[in-house]
Amino acid sequence: MSLLDVNNVGVRFGGVVALDDLSFTVEPGRICALIGPNGAGKTTLFNVLSRLYQANSGTVTFDGHDLLSVPSHKIVRRGLARTFQNVALFPALTVLENVLTGAHDQGHVGFGRSMLRIGAAREERKLRSRCLELLDRLGLVELAHRPVAGLPFGTLKRIEFARALASEPKLLMLDEPANGLTHSEVDELAETIRSIRDQFDLTILLVEHHMAMVMAISEHIVVLDFGRKIADGPPESVRNDPVVIEAYLGAPA
Repeated sequence: MSLLDVNNVGVRFGGVVALDDLSFTVEPGRICALIGPNGAGKTTLFNVLSRLYQANSGTVTFDGHDLLSVPSHKIVRRGLARTFQNVALFPALTVLENVLTGAHDQGHVGFGRSMLRIGAAREERKLRSRCLELLDRLGLVELAHRPVAGLPFGTLKRIEFARALASEPKLLMLDEPANGLTHSEVDELAETIRSIRDQFDLTILLVEHHMAMVMAISEHIVVLDFGRKIADGPPESVRNDPVVIEAYLGAPA
């Protein structure tokens, strides 16, 4: 059974068709990449899954439930987390404090008991301990009490991963995580993505333009062009698909 089932999803902004009857599935535990030229609809789909955009047609089933009926503020509790193209951390906060913001939906004390501090301190200690463990597993624990401002860009990307993981997702959506990284940082990122998938028993949906990384770590690739799916399959078949080569990858020299 697939974890994510996108079925005939359409999104239109006035006369512009951003997604046109898009259908694909993502199996549990897989790394699935969504690729295509700029404007192909990749981030639009992420925004539909995050409930930031409303689909005009189609259905999305996540973990056996209708995702499009879930309000955006409840998406995290359903088991979805995402990162964005641009790093969106709080520079004045420490690394640990930034990661703790990702765990905000994991609390169970409630507003009233929190105001009275009934059980709040115990819960806060538990969340801090879990977030420190996350940082340790991502090789960031030594930076836990450092402000985010001034840290290297590649480190900021890993902190953003840790914040997303703090919500204990089933599906992690990564929106162009290699954007702005050096070649060596991209190699390290690829290993990090594989590692977190394995360590945390995750399914990963990846939007990325760095084709070498996509082909190296993905087990399934969906290719979009002008909002339509033009290919869907394992990396080797996508790499050799004439339609994909013409629309996106480019003909070999």
